[in-house]
Amino acid sequence: MKSMLMLFACCLCPAYGGYEYADRVISAGEYVPGVDWLSGTLVVDGGGAMVIEALASSKVEVYSTSTPLGTGIGGIMDLCIDDNSRLDYYGGVTEELVTYRNAVAHLQGGRIDGISSAQYVTWVDDEPTGQHIFIYARDGWEWKYENGKIRGIAGSWLDSGTPFDIRFTTRYEAHGFDPVWANVKVVPEPATLLLMGLGAFLPHRRRD
Repeated sequence: MKSMLMLFACCLCPAYGGYEYADRVISAGEYVPGVDWLSGTLVVDGGGAMVIEALASSKVEVYSTSTPLGTGIGGIMDLCIDDNSRLDYYGGVTEELVTYRNAVAHLQGGRIDGISSAQYVTWVDDEPTGQHIFIYARDGWEWKYENGKIRGIAGSWLDSGTPFDIRFTTRYEAHGFDPVWANVKVVPEPATLLLMGLGAFLPHRRRD
């Protein structure tokens, strides 16, 4: 009887090995056709999906995915964040990231082939502000141009230093949404990097 109770308790409390806070983990060897994520935290670490759509105020964390990228093979084909959801992307392979409404994406590593954005920013003196997509890059990143317009970004991730090369689609511009580049904020900004560098040379006051 005691062993039966212990087994029942284990069934009620799934362990995700390092992701105790996660409500669902897509791990190595798992490829799902589609996930509509409505609440809590979804973690992808080693697995993949055809489509992941985060809705409401849910959260998605991507650390790694199966490879190569392909339907039923590996990676994430379409990663969509909508409503007030949040994405933290640290690694893995994704064909396209799409952002809607008030969703926010923090991109810090991995490979993302393309970004589409159905969102608005605020323009102040012809400069965009209030962006929803944050790319954490080392100094030296650059916009990629096609026919005189910004259609992508290339550089190296801030933490790992590995390269990224992301194209921006024009899918939603025809519907009146701001271009993807305007919805991207690169972190840290060059001025912040300069201050960080100067900090190493400033004398440190001794505390008594």
